[in-house]
Amino acid sequence: MNPKLVFDADALSLRVCETDKFKAGLLSVSAILPIDRKKAPLITLLLAVLRRGTVKYPTLESLNRRLDYLWGAELSIRNFYRGDCQILGFTVELLDSAFLPEAEEESLTTVLDLLCQILFHPLLDENGRLLEKYVESEKQFHCEAIRSLKNNPRSYASERCSELLYRDDLCGASSLGTEKEIMAITPEELTRFWRELLASLSFSCFYVGAENPETLAQALRSTLGAALDRRELTTEPPTAAAVKAVRRPIAHAAHNEEIEAGQSHLLLGFTTDTVMTSSDFYACSLLNEMLGVSPSSRLFVHVREKLSLCYHCASSYNSFKGTLTVHCGLHRDNRARAEEEIMAQISQLADGTFDEDELLAAKRSLISAYRQTEDHPGAAESFCFRRSLAGREETPAEAMRLIEAVTRDEVIAVAKRLTLHTVYFLEGTLADGGEEDCDEND
Repeated sequence: MNPKLVFDADALSLRVCETDKFKAGLLSVSAILPIDRKKAPLITLLLAVLRRGTVKYPTLESLNRRLDYLWGAELSIRNFYRGDCQILGFTVELLDSAFLPEAEEESLTTVLDLLCQILFHPLLDENGRLLEKYVESEKQFHCEAIRSLKNNPRSYASERCSELLYRDDLCGASSLGTEKEIMAITPEELTRFWRELLASLSFSCFYVGAENPETLAQALRSTLGAALDRRELTTEPPTAAAVKAVRRPIAHAAHNEEIEAGQSHLLLGFTTDTVMTSSDFYACSLLNEMLGVSPSSRLFVHVREKLSLCYHCASSYNSFKGTLTVHCGLHRDNRARAEEEIMAQISQLADGTFDEDELLAAKRSLISAYRQTEDHPGAAESFCFRRSLAGREETPAEAMRLIEAVTRDEVIAVAKRLTLHTVYFLEGTLADGGEEDCDEND
């Protein structure tokens, strides 16, 4: 599954992964911006307000009803960070025209027209402002999302650790903002921001499916492309660099916090110096797999199963920032022993205290994950989009070959460079140290 560039205009580009494996195709339309601490919450609020209604479809109900008529097409907002970039836009999943009656084969153009309605023709009041009732209700929803984060200690701990780990980087800023910031946004400010944003956006489109690339290109040019050409550009399109490694710390920082919960959460954040553009990227990916991802990982087998120090323990690798994070849910009394054992397992990997069977098991696990990217259009799009941001163009099959080629010494070399950056402990203060917020799949 190899993405091919179909066209690349000033403000619009299209890459296509042609495959007949799926009856539904997936199209993503994404703007890639450098993260701005002040603008990130505005973007999150704006996307929600734009999705509420347009001139042609004035309510959320009418928008969704139109999508239902298009054979159940699904339109979703995308708004997330990748490295120091904020990705905003939409994804559209719809049946390929080969499976539609002839009279309905224009559904692709219709969906794209609806997308243009959301972006360029939202419902405005008589003063040309975004509707106050939509803005105010989305502000309330937004604040509820901020408040609810602490109701999920596991998610809250991950968010707080990220803020600390990336405190000197753009991605350390939450895209949600604070309740005070959100409640201070007025319809006038949000409308002004919408107009300024539209004047500078350019879109990268990825499509996975069986639709003819030229047909798709023509549909994009006649809808989104035409709307972009009619803009009055007021600023230069911003440039964005997604991949930037977190600097090694002089000494690691420790942060403790309390929460009314039974279970505590210990997170250790490491720098690796290895990002997706590095030559040892797949060695670092395998190190992460061996440490805390695969069913035979060190953290699962030793920290959880053999020593029973925690309810769950896993690691994750951020290849855009070159960081590796260990997240452990445990009883507060086990904190010291768990931290000591996690560091011991990392030291053993750095010392080469593992055999070829352990490395082979990690390779099989990681290759299986890459193989699954070709089983769903969303996973395929995510793979291609991430690689595009980092300037890597290999296919999943090529990635699997590179994983197979990683040597034992390369994994050891990456493990030796792990440097502890942040220790965050969210201590549950309730007497019961139970498993109430464990994932049932752990």
